[in-house]
Amino acid sequence: MQKALEGIRVLEVGDQLTQFAGKMLADMGAEVVKVESPNGVEARHIGPFYRDEPDVNNSLYFWHYNTSKKSITLELGMESDREKFTGLLAQFDVVLEDFTPGILKEWSLDYDTLSSDYPELIMCSITPFGQTGPWSQYKMSDLTQLAIGGVMAVNGYDDVEDAPPIAPTGGQAANIAGYFAAIGIVSALFYREMGQRKGQHIDIAVHECVAGSTEYSLPYWEYQKTHVKRHTVRHALPNKSSRWIFKCKDDRYILCLNTYLDEKRWRELVNWLASKGMEGELTDERYVDDYFRATNMDNVCDVLEKFCLEHESEYIFHYAQSINLPWAPVRAPEEMLQDPHLSEDRKAFVEVEHSELNQSFIYPGAPYIFNNTPWEISSRPPLLGEHNDEFESYYLKDKALMKTSEKIK
Repeated sequence: MQKALEGIRVLEVGDQLTQFAGKMLADMGAEVVKVESPNGVEARHIGPFYRDEPDVNNSLYFWHYNTSKKSITLELGMESDREKFTGLLAQFDVVLEDFTPGILKEWSLDYDTLSSDYPELIMCSITPFGQTGPWSQYKMSDLTQLAIGGVMAVNGYDDVEDAPPIAPTGGQAANIAGYFAAIGIVSALFYREMGQRKGQHIDIAVHECVAGSTEYSLPYWEYQKTHVKRHTVRHALPNKSSRWIFKCKDDRYILCLNTYLDEKRWRELVNWLASKGMEGELTDERYVDDYFRATNMDNVCDVLEKFCLEHESEYIFHYAQSINLPWAPVRAPEEMLQDPHLSEDRKAFVEVEHSELNQSFIYPGAPYIFNNTPWEISSRPPLLGEHNDEFESYYLKDKALMKTSEKIK
């Protein structure tokens, strides 16, 4: 079956800010060619490495973000390689880049310059703070974006004295921007294909993507002029909320979301607890009322804590879900891989062959399932410069066509 983006060709001239967007486009069928310097992008030098052997082709970090792509090497700081790059543009639909604003203009590779010769070209630029404004030349890391974007301020602990804000797992800022970039590129392709036949420049600032995605803190300030407070493994809120995480008999933890329960679900929860003789005072009819329950939530949590300590996490999880309670165990990575719902039914993890190593590895699978335009990792991540010969011939052919065209004129 034809893939959703089959026939679309993308030149990815970038590193850690472009790689996730490029991967999503490539896995949906676009031909994505990663343009790297002869030393490779920085991501190739980030560990961990296969067999702990540092090498530009061994980075597991690079592997994850660069499936289904091709790789060519060009040194765009050299005029001869810039000519090769522009010689490819007639065959491509999209340029995805993350250079510091101004550099491409110095090389005459900016959108304004290129669009005069290639009016249907779409260029997506992902930078820390955008192409314009007083911060456009500022540098960033994932941590600084999570700090300045507000994410770090709402993550932390309320049961640890003087606990500082913390950050989620690395890469979140770039991943958020990658999602928005992929959406923007597909939208621009729609616009072009809907009869306009015109490309455009998409200016993505990581800072704006992160700030606009921060949960709760902005709305609470906008509407109530209040700051949210950090809560241990719970949503940040202006006021203290009740505990959601409890330890189970098997020493695992489970998240028991005990708010926003209607009367039916509350009664089913109490009946379950009562069937084990562990309902405590929760059979008191006053607990059916949301307000009473909210103001006495510590009592509810005490009952749930004792109940969880007496039962296995998987039992609690599955029974809770059977009575429509949104509870879930806190899982480790290996447990995710072993989950048959993900691995067998949803194909959330797939095997990718690395022919150069005569070995296959498990990769994250499709984030979405299309019944007519399938998602697929079509190839392992490319070796550095693996496709140089293929695109050298493309460039030479394009150059010969240009000369022929000039003679005809």
